[in-house]
Amino acid sequence: MGLTEGVNHLLKNKKQAITATVLGLGVLTISLTSCLGPLMPKPPVVYKDGVYTGVGNGMMGELKVEVTIDGGSIAAIALKEHKETDGIYQKAETGVIENILAQQTTEVDAVSGATKTSEGIKEAVNKALQEAAGK
Repeated sequence: MGLTEGVNHLLKNKKQAITATVLGLGVLTISLTSCLGPLMPKPPVVYKDGVYTGVGNGMMGELKVEVTIDGGSIAAIALKEHKETDGIYQKAETGVIENILAQQTTEVDAVSGATKTSEGIKEAVNKALQEAAGK
């Protein structure tokens, strides 16, 4: 191998090494972004003060909630209409609503034994909050 061929061979290997490094850094960046994305804080949702209604699906059909926003926060939630079984819906109503108010989010656990009713309440509150957020 002559001097020119040797230099060209080294340059070719160096270009390949640089290309591989750049591609590797790109893959690493994408990987870190997708892994850290869920850990990044979400921007706060701004709610307009007022009373909003939402409808969700419980175990026995539709249920309706009324959500009151005061000072941009969820101030009150009232279950207005439902066809849920007595005793079951009260557990979900109390547990889920207390947690939503305390945490200011509908991303709360369902009440054991009243899962479908809990999910219906959260769905209805979400719909009311979408309206309060202007969506």
